[in-house]
Amino acid sequence: MKTLTILRSAAIAAVFAAGAAQAQQSVITFNALERSGFDTTFLDSYSEAGYKFDNNLWYSLSSPKQNNYTYAGSAGLSAEVGSITTMARADGAAFSLNKISLADYISAPGAYDVTFVGAKVGGGTVSQTFTVGGVNNLNNNFNNYTFTGFNNLVSASWQQGLLHTYQVDNIGASVSAVPEPGACAMLLAGLGLLGFMRRRKNAA
Repeated sequence: MKTLTILRSAAIAAVFAAGAAQAQQSVITFNALERSGFDTTFLDSYSEAGYKFDNNLWYSLSSPKQNNYTYAGSAGLSAEVGSITTMARADGAAFSLNKISLADYISAPGAYDVTFVGAKVGGGTVSQTFTVGGVNNLNNNFNNYTFTGFNNLVSASWQQGLLHTYQVDNIGASVSAVPEPGACAMLLAGLGLLGFMRRRKNAA
């Protein structure tokens, strides 16, 4: 009886250990874009933590430097008027979005909506709209927003407005960890032990 109890505990531990691979969480901070100065850094693309950001216009991505009047307290990523920025995994893996920080960049006075569109693996999309407020972008700061249903994505995109442009920061993203061969072996061993114990119990 004691032997069966030990085997059962070992089997359950193996199954849980094999399934314990957690999603790889990342927060994209754009800290590599922090620069002193009064002007703006322009980029063709940007990469961080395994994610890549591209724009449909050449060298359209931008980040205001620390002494620029549009700087919002930390480095952020913006883009040209009307342009579309796309985020995807550099390795092509599916990912999820859970949060983002938004701040005004250069805009006409008044609040405005920002819409994010996620392209799902296998087709279909999900979208969510956030409101960015403020009379102007002086003394601007990032505000935090939460995504709902932005799971199993191949890409996410957002478009700058014609009268309102904004910057993004602190993007919370995750990608499911790929189980290692050892974890798969542990799972099979655990399931095998559980099956053996069930057969032995039934035989008894």
